Parts: sequence; structure tokens; C-alpha cells
Amino acid sequence: MKDDCSSRRMPVSLPSRPGKFAKFGDLSAQRRSRSLAGALFLTRPMADPSSPPVLSSRSRVGTWVRRAVVAVVIVVGIGALASALIVKHVSDTIEDNLTRDSDVVQALTPTTKPDVGSADTGGTPESPAVTFLIIGSDSREGVTDDLGTHFGDFPGQRADVIMLVKTYPGDGRLQVLSIPRDLEVDIEGYGTNRINAAFAFGGSELMVLTVRQATGLDINHYIEINFVGFAAIVDELGGVVINFPHPARDLKSGLNVDAGAQRLNGAAALAYVRSRSYQELQGGRWISVDASDIGRMRRQQQLILTVLAEMKRPATIADASNLVQAMAGSLTVDALLTQRSMLELVWAMRSIDPAQIDAATLPTYGKTIDDRSYQLPKEPDATQVLAAFATGSPLASAADGPIRIQVLNGNGVAGSAATAAAALDSSEFEIVEVGDAESKDFAATVIIARSDRLALARAVQTTLGFGEVTPGSVPTGVDAIVIVGSDAPAA
Repeated sequence: MKDDCSSRRMPVSLPSRPGKFAKFGDLSAQRRSRSLAGALFLTRPMADPSSPPVLSSRSRVGTWVRRAVVAVVIVVGIGALASALIVKHVSDTIEDNLTRDSDVVQALTPTTKPDVGSADTGGTPESPAVTFLIIGSDSREGVTDDLGTHFGDFPGQRADVIMLVKTYPGDGRLQVLSIPRDLEVDIEGYGTNRINAAFAFGGSELMVLTVRQATGLDINHYIEINFVGFAAIVDELGGVVINFPHPARDLKSGLNVDAGAQRLNGAAALAYVRSRSYQELQGGRWISVDASDIGRMRRQQQLILTVLAEMKRPATIADASNLVQAMAGSLTVDALLTQRSMLELVWAMRSIDPAQIDAATLPTYGKTIDDRSYQLPKEPDATQVLAAFATGSPLASAADGPIRIQVLNGNGVAGSAATAAAALDSSEFEIVEVGDAESKDFAATVIIARSDRLALARAVQTTLGFGEVTPGSVPTGVDAIVIVGSDAPAA
């Protein structure tokens, strides 16, 4: 039965064309929404001259309860409308700029349906693990002057980065396996070659097939991003912070940074991950550190972990959408990867602890064949890593002996490094050097290890009882660097 008060409300004319309100950011539409809310919520019931002017207390309470309910409905309704307008705008923007690849679909393995837990045990549907093949293309398309200075102008595109990323939505885990681009493989129809040649020969489809055949791993989705897209992600995040124990440079990639915690913008971050001639200023001279293709892959993994650490934790779906929008124009994805899946992937990153991400590089060794350098799988290590990735087991191997540590004073307090070194004096650790960092401005103690050896850094952290674990480059003969910051206990 209808409420007498609601039946006497002033009539409200609703728009006959809802699409007129779908323009994102339309100020007039916002004003109309406020007017609509006012008409529905603020309008009082029309007075009936023949009725007594006084209502009972129960009637007044009932009236306000109804108004409160209407208010909640209106607020929720307007919020839903605003969200719909935002999502519609984001959806249109992404679709206008995103490149979808239908050719690669037949080379992918469809994701399995979620398993439904037993009702009597309180089980719930569990999201299956999903494996992405991520290709970093060296395409110069859209490269601006600030990016192009050190990257040249080469036509076409090659697979500059090859990574398998496996997400476990159920427990927030993530595994990253880097594949050397010079890995020797058999490419269908082209014989023996480097694995990145598959991308040049047959594009995404042949690339996926070649990676599957070389690793024996299923691939569910394909993502390809170029230089511009990578820089856009970093800039959208407001830059990323990388800790440098010493001033670092690469004359070829354009990297040039001071010691300490440095926030890199998109262009500088790109110079860092593309560095193959990485050098640090130590003892007054420039020394090559991890200056190789393998070293570059470690820096790529490091930056991925750092990006995850610095990702905004979206409070609304619009924040997650901003990140997807920032890279949409430089992104190619398989046709099965829906916008919803992409947004859910970004959203899911909130629950991932970067320090717990399991990252590794496929173990290989170098060999020259017919005057060409290749990377060949190092057995049995390579097979073990691939098996671990397939089953979700830990990828990183334990230390073969004592963890070799370099301890540096990063706070300027005399004796800080020596005190930290003394705390690590045990059979588990070997202190290879105690010295000074180039910068004395470290507020927090930093424990640096290669991205595939972060478990060692966490062991150091546990023993010290303080410090932040972060991936980075370390000198030959060192497993971890401890830069003692101002948070260290007094000597």
C-alpha cells in the first residue's frame, strides 16, 4: 500500500534521454543531478487544507524514517550513477587507445574455471593462478626527444624484455621468471636462433609458441608494452625510488644518478632498466657492476618489484583505471584479456607484498656458436626453476655457503657500520667489507640484494632486527649490501 505522504510529493520530470547525462565531467549534468536530488529529497509533502496541522509523534517518526531511507537510496543511486559515468569514460578511453591482438589467442592456454570449495567446510570459489607472458618491445614509436636521445632510431621492433609473470589471486602471491633474450631455442619454421628472434619473425603468436616450447609452461595471457608505455606507468606513479650505494651511470643508456635514495621519472627509470654498461663510482673511479645482459634482467626485475611497492593502493576503481589509462596507448594485449580482468589485475596488486615476490632468472651460461653469442640452459638448475614455476614452489635457491655482506655507513655516525657488522658476526654471514656509503642521508637502513636473492637479504634483516629489504645491483663477490641508516640502534 502506498504511503500517503509519498503519494502527495510534487511530480518530478525525469530525463527522457539518459544518454545525455553520460558525458564524463559535464558540469551541467552534475548540476542537473543535484537538482534531481533536491527535488526528490528536499521537497516537502504538499499540505492538505482540510487536514489538521498537527501530526502525532509516531507519525513524525515514521515520516523521518521514510525520509532517511529515501536519502540513503538517493545517495547510493547518485554514487552508482557517478561510478557508472566514470567507468564508461574510462572504458571508452581504454578501448580507443588499447591494441587488441586476436592472432595470439590460438597460441594461449585458456584459464581454468575456479574450483568451488565444499559447502560443509565453508569453502569458497578459489581464483586459479594465471600466467602472463610480458614482452617489452624496443619499438621507438611515439618516443619523445627526452627518451630518444640515448635509444637511437631503429625501425621495427624486437623483444627487449621477456618475462613470465604468474599471479595467485587466492593468496596474493606473485612469481616472476625472466628469460634471457639470447636463449638458444628452436623456432618453428626458422630453425635454431635466439629466442627474441621469434618476435621479429612471427610476432606475438610465434613468440608465445616459442616460449611455451622452450619452457614447457602454459601461458594464459599476452601483454606487450613499448618504451613509451613503460615510462608512462612510472610517471603515473609519480616516479619510483631506487637506492644507490654509490653514484651510478651508463653512458650508453643515459643513466646518471647520485648516491642515495633517488626518485626516478619515466625517462630515468627506462635508462636504468636498459643499462648493460652499468657503472658505480667507488673509491674515486668508475667500476663496472653487473654490467651484462643478465645484470640488466636483474635491474628489470628490481624495477618491477619497486613499481609494485610504489603502486597507489586504489581507494576507488577510478584510481586503478588511471594506471591502465596511462599505459593503454602503448599496450597490446590478447583479445581474451578483458578490461575487467586488467582492472582486477591492477586492483589485486594492492595485496601483494613486494618483499615476498618470488623472482628468478632462468639459469644459463654463455656460449659462442658460429660467431654468435647465445645463452644455453644451465642444468639441472634450469629444469628445477621451470618445475618450481609450474608448481608454484619457491624459485630462489638457498645460499651455497655463508652470506657475503658489505656493510656501509649511511648515516654519518661514527661506528654505525662496525656495530652492524658485529651484530652479523656468525657462521651464517661473512663480512667482506666495512666502509662508508657515498651518501650519509639514509634515514632508514637498506639491505640490498639481487632480485633473485632477496631471501638472503631477509635473513640479514631478521638477524639485525631492522632495515628495509630492497632489490638492486651488488658487486661481484657480494650477496647483500647493508647501508646503515639513522634508524639503527645507537652503538
